[in-house]
Amino acid sequence: MLPMYSDVYELNYSKIKTYMECPLLYKYKYMENKREGLVPASSLGVSIHRALEEYHRNSNDPSELLAYYDDCWLGAGYSSAGEQMEWYLKGKKMLETYAEREYERKTTVDSSEREFIFQEGQWTLRGKIDRIDKHPDGSWEVIDYKTGTDVDLSLAVTDSLQMGIYAVGARRAWNMQKGKATFYFVAFDKTVSAPFEAFDEKKILDTFISIGKKIEAGDFEPNLAHCAVCPFNTRCEKSCAVPPPAPAAAE
Repeated sequence: MLPMYSDVYELNYSKIKTYMECPLLYKYKYMENKREGLVPASSLGVSIHRALEEYHRNSNDPSELLAYYDDCWLGAGYSSAGEQMEWYLKGKKMLETYAEREYERKTTVDSSEREFIFQEGQWTLRGKIDRIDKHPDGSWEVIDYKTGTDVDLSLAVTDSLQMGIYAVGARRAWNMQKGKATFYFVAFDKTVSAPFEAFDEKKILDTFISIGKKIEAGDFEPNLAHCAVCPFNTRCEKSCAVPPPAPAAAE
């Protein structure tokens, strides 16, 4: 049975990732519009992404980056003023290092938060890329910022479905045939890249469409293996992470 919402044939990486984690979580987020609450790590990530977007759109002076950080700071998701300041200082340190690297950058930032969209049969695939650089040789670089510290720096970029669809999107939507896809681990001042041609376009599109067909069919069986880390595990009636009700008191 086809889910009754308008964008069933519109796919992006966030939707696919969510469905792969738990189909029922997909239903909560994208069909019932339930929202996850912010926590310090996600709130800081929003602040840093916003600051970098505004900086690259409006300035060529790395010394101005921290001013954009202050302007874009999001104070939600913290349990106290002290915790907020702790995370603010973590972000400030990351961006100070980022600004130092900016003085040595040889590329031109073409755009920030640029959205691609292309068709594959009945499916519309889209995504938004944090930053796109143009190199002096005319090649392109699509960059995704990672602000967390709980990342595997040894993971091959070509194993990332996210960077794969970004590479495919750059080629299909913008005809950027020569270039590379890059993870920028802001917390570690480290980048990891792979050329566009290293990604298996057919495999990536087949993965997206196979999951799209499951969504179309209304297959939202929960993945109980994901319950422990699910943001909805205290609100989901299927969750195995919810503690059983306390026994009734003896009369």
